[in-house]
Amino acid sequence: MIIAVVGSDGAGKSTVTSLAVDRLAEAGVPAQLVERWRIVDNPDYPATRFLRPPVSDLRLCVAEMPNPPRFLFLMWSIGMALLGERNDAAPSAGAEAVGVLDGYWMKHAASEIVYGMDRGWVESVVAGLPVPDLVLYLRLEPEAAWRRKEHDLVPYECGMDPDCGRDSFLRHQGAILSLLDEWSARSGWVEVDATLPLDTVVERVVTAVRSARVGSSTRAVDAVG
Repeated sequence: MIIAVVGSDGAGKSTVTSLAVDRLAEAGVPAQLVERWRIVDNPDYPATRFLRPPVSDLRLCVAEMPNPPRFLFLMWSIGMALLGERNDAAPSAGAEAVGVLDGYWMKHAASEIVYGMDRGWVESVVAGLPVPDLVLYLRLEPEAAWRRKEHDLVPYECGMDPDCGRDSFLRHQGAILSLLDEWSARSGWVEVDATLPLDTVVERVVTAVRSARVGSSTRAVDAVG
């Protein structure tokens, strides 16, 4: 089962995903965190051994790439992380394993469209990635995201403004949010208010994952029956 936790910059994707996976594991759910940068210097991903740490430098290099190479690299990296986790989990999982993706393709695809990539081409590329069983959309308005991140920003999050100014951030993130809202409405993502207390957001994610897992098991039994 593939669960994607998505949202714009500042929505809390990494924090929520990590805490949710821990909470699911404590409840006996075989959950794994899937995050693109785990493929760096990790023997579980031998095909990515040409990538070298530190990840902070790698992320800066990626941000400096031109498009379409940058977009393709980002999609390749998350695809490698996801497919590697699925292959590792499949042989030994007695119950259906849950891969919880930190971000998946959504925010980066929206970002690159805002940066000028052809939308139809971007959407055709991501259509080749595995379709998640559930998408949890941590929705946060740009003003709230600015308050969270104003002292921890990089130009990539601010329309490539080297000063990471407020107006640049709000404009860029507003455009990303519009695309995410559109995809959410079209695809039926489950929206979670990212302004709620962290524990509440995590609990809502965990509850949604457990419900989706139960529903998947029920459908499997019905299909066999």
